[in-house]
Amino acid sequence: MITLYHSPLACSLASKLALLESGLPHEVELVRTWRDEQRAPAYLAVNPAGKVPALSVDGAVVTESTAILPLISDLAPAAGLMPAEPVARARAQAVLSFLSSSLQAAFTPAMFPDRYAGGADVEAVRAAAIGRLGDALLLLEARLDGREYLAGDFSACDLYASVFLTWRATPALQGRLPATPRLDALQGRVMARPGLGAAVAQDFALRQKG
Repeated sequence: MITLYHSPLACSLASKLALLESGLPHEVELVRTWRDEQRAPAYLAVNPAGKVPALSVDGAVVTESTAILPLISDLAPAAGLMPAEPVARARAQAVLSFLSSSLQAAFTPAMFPDRYAGGADVEAVRAAAIGRLGDALLLLEARLDGREYLAGDFSACDLYASVFLTWRATPALQGRLPATPRLDALQGRVMARPGLGAAVAQDFALRQKG
């Protein structure tokens, strides 16, 4: 049995999309972070860090998107979610790491600067984060020069990136990020894959329900 612990529109959405692409039978257990459900004792028993995603595979729990996405790929190799050739796989893993350590790390304080201000001016914290975010987006944009997908062929890298690209719609970021037409096109290609656009729409609906 595979169970994904997921908060709608959080980074765990990438794991939800990867499971859909994989065709693996699974369940999704909602952990609504805006309700602080990640701090409930029942979820802390799954992931003591109190973060999503977490993936339970026959009772064995794996955390962190950069570990979960390759695991889903290994559980469903025919889906081709990560390259099989060692060097290509390492390069894809590097993209996943960049998305986590640079892109997500800039998005979070840009959207929620009050969590990081520590007495500093909140808008100054946001502006600095937006600067880092813009730089990270432009690096990804350049990576797409001459290719349709971040790792060459479609992979989990594109699923992970597309989740972050949806975060650009956050009102506080409107008009403050650089134009990235290649990333826009990538997001469109990913969302056009069977079932993925509907899965994202479901997350938006769940988030709006509160």
